[in-house]
Amino acid sequence: MKGAKRKGFTLIELLVVIAILAILMALLLPAIQTAKEKARESRCKSNMRQIANAMMLFATEHDEHLPAGGACDRNGKWDWTWGGNVISVPTTDPAACERIEIERGSLWQYVTGYPRVGPFGEATASLKEEYFSDPGKNVYLCPAVGAVGRKRGCSYAMNQFLDGPVVEGHMLGLRLSQIKTDSKKVLFVDEPESTINDGWFVPQGHENDVRNMKQWLKHEGGANVGFCDGHIGFVAEKQWLNIIDDADRQWFTPSY
Repeated sequence: MKGAKRKGFTLIELLVVIAILAILMALLLPAIQTAKEKARESRCKSNMRQIANAMMLFATEHDEHLPAGGACDRNGKWDWTWGGNVISVPTTDPAACERIEIERGSLWQYVTGYPRVGPFGEATASLKEEYFSDPGKNVYLCPAVGAVGRKRGCSYAMNQFLDGPVVEGHMLGLRLSQIKTDSKKVLFVDEPESTINDGWFVPQGHENDVRNMKQWLKHEGGANVGFCDGHIGFVAEKQWLNIIDDADRQWFTPSY
């Protein structure tokens, strides 16, 4: 007796299956993108928390003083980063960007455990150049960074108003005890690639431009911010607009 013939898919059945799969993919893709973004936001917070913890550790070893902001080519002993582009508005062409020299800054050893490089540290670097452009390795880079940020090797910038006294001929940061309501004072920000040119954020400078608001919001609906008590907060778009467009600088001025 001949076996029964197996029935295959008809064209209509195949089209129905393809349509169902397409609908499922359309439903799943937004969820996948959201999950990826949440992962980037979480990793950015982790990076910023590591930097904030390093700043607090620096302060415990320097009579409560924070490191100084990394202004363009100031390159002081206590600057948390070195180098950058000495121009008012940085280029958006990656090929024309200069790397911010995080490994020469005073915070490097506290953040990474590697020895500091340069006149205040070791003569040679421990890491290859490729390390600095890799957001999967470099803690100073936001995971949502683009081509310009990778070339710079740093996404974060410290509040300029936290610069303090000159010690041993170099600018040092303020004492933590000099900062009022430290849980509401900005320590450092995740600056847009359209404005970052060093590790120093000037609230009254070109960085503080509400026209760049969307570029500030690197993560879905808001931005990560480091505060002077060491905590990292996610700030929603509406609140961040109030912070960055803060006329009296209450979020940035230590004595406020």
